[in-house]
Amino acid sequence: MKRMLVPLDGSPLAEAIIPVAEEWAREEEAELILLRAVLAHHEMSDDPVEAKARAVAEGESYLNEVAERLKRRGLKRVRWNVRYDEPVTAIAGAVAREDGDLIAMATHGRSGLSRLLLGSVAEAVVRSARVPVLLIRGQSAWEPWVHGKILVPLDGSETAEAVLPLVERLAGPRALTVSLLQIIERAPFRLEDMMVSVRSEEAEQYLAKIAAPLQARGLRVEWAVRFGGAAETIVASAGEERVDLIAMATHGRSGLGRLFFGSVAERVVRSATTPVLLFKGGERDHQ
Repeated sequence: MKRMLVPLDGSPLAEAIIPVAEEWAREEEAELILLRAVLAHHEMSDDPVEAKARAVAEGESYLNEVAERLKRRGLKRVRWNVRYDEPVTAIAGAVAREDGDLIAMATHGRSGLSRLLLGSVAEAVVRSARVPVLLIRGQSAWEPWVHGKILVPLDGSETAEAVLPLVERLAGPRALTVSLLQIIERAPFRLEDMMVSVRSEEAEQYLAKIAAPLQARGLRVEWAVRFGGAAETIVASAGEERVDLIAMATHGRSGLGRLFFGSVAERVVRSATTPVLLFKGGERDHQ
């Protein structure tokens, strides 16, 4: 990860991502690029050119202050950019222009045109981004890899597995444990005990197969099969295992096991107190 893009809107809630992004930038020796998208709010009597210039100047002053704060904490590679545009368009343009490797953002910011709100800007960014998106919900008490574990929900599809090279890239140098999880959602009717046993055994075999090459490359890997609702079980597992990060693909197979934004992934981000790394599988090779 050479360049990490951090969209901000001027609010303390949006700035909650900064400690996480700062730590990742240090570890990866990456450059942080702060981004502020602005649009002018002016009365009919205002000069639109002056209103635009005022909005841009305020954005520049704000990002410069944040950048200087990071530099005083010893982060050397920090740049900022103000774009006069809608947030989603500005973020997409910045990723392409800067050849960014990761977008890191909070899922709640202030209201208004520049808000970073799940179901709005964050959702649109995840749907369109060709790079992984690191999300945290509101204020976070994240400490750098204090538990040493990444939770990776899988649904048996190659698309969901596309997040694994990125997880390996994060876990390997930090000697983190990769915790693989497959969830079997219960059908609306009662399953026979034999059927439950067969599905559980198949899931165990699948996860063991996924774990083997990761272990062969020196990673610490564990796995578990759990029954329940997908999003609820992911969030519960993250809390019980005290993981530092949930990493998951935003598209999986259709049906009960799917992991796609707007459904399971969105509900995970809404509920988890742990940072969530979302990757739209198949868009970009991170090996």
